[in-house]
Amino acid sequence: MDGEKAAQEIEGMERGGDVPKKVVKQGLSEYFLFTIEGREDIKDKEPKRLVALKVADVPLECFYKLSDRDGSQGFTKFYRFKNVRLLDVLGKEKKLSAMENLGLSPLPNGTVRLFSQYQTKDLAYVGGTETKYVPIGDRVEVNVGPDKDISIHRRLKDQKTSNVVVRQYKRRLDDKFVLYYDLVDYDETLFFEEEIVSGKPVVAKTEVERRFDANVVLWGPDGKPKGWDSQEPGAYVDLHQVPGRVERVDQQHVKYFLDLQPGKKQIVSYNVTYKRRKVGPELNTEKKREPL
Repeated sequence: MDGEKAAQEIEGMERGGDVPKKVVKQGLSEYFLFTIEGREDIKDKEPKRLVALKVADVPLECFYKLSDRDGSQGFTKFYRFKNVRLLDVLGKEKKLSAMENLGLSPLPNGTVRLFSQYQTKDLAYVGGTETKYVPIGDRVEVNVGPDKDISIHRRLKDQKTSNVVVRQYKRRLDDKFVLYYDLVDYDETLFFEEEIVSGKPVVAKTEVERRFDANVVLWGPDGKPKGWDSQEPGAYVDLHQVPGRVERVDQQHVKYFLDLQPGKKQIVSYNVTYKRRKVGPELNTEKKREPL
């Protein structure tokens, strides 16, 4: 990412003069105190700004994301950085003032803007985002828009239903009668194939997030999870053959990560088994009942 720089502008206060005032940051329980040298006169109802943080050369990571959450069919390009101290070329923390370094305090609400710098030193606006409170060690992601250089096609290759069992249950109606009803248990397995092609001239880091409409049990490269053979209802997602890292994001979402080589096609195959339990319709349409 030659020429890519991050310019972070935090809504703070700016004073006249070329030399900014020294700011000391101190943690106090879950709060942070910002002590500013000197004195400031603020008139009644007068807004005033002071610079809280001004950091140059923030290292950025470029990646491409696709998620079912927003219904997107293509990848979106993101840049991100972490609220951690800046490192030198040897991997050691730079000795910078509190005004010129990250990772010394949380970042307050503000705006992050990204610019691309050309050889002529001209800047071109890339994108920006509004941020809320960013704790130390947390990251900021900036959406810079859809990217057409990476394409993805998802196909349902096969589908099958198995382990069909009809079970009879009793439901108590009142103090005298019970009602018989029948519900079906079955497993529904869907086999997916996703074809991803990168037109980038460099390695592209991608994240693909998929939604499954049930409680997810994930089988990843680390081995078959405990409870995989359970008969509990849920979405049993088999991603153990995906050539990359996978993770369960929440109850209904999983994510896999791929580093795509320039001009190469990547085929990702996986399957999900929905274990459906107590599914209607009832077979006792005549509503037969019997005494307790």
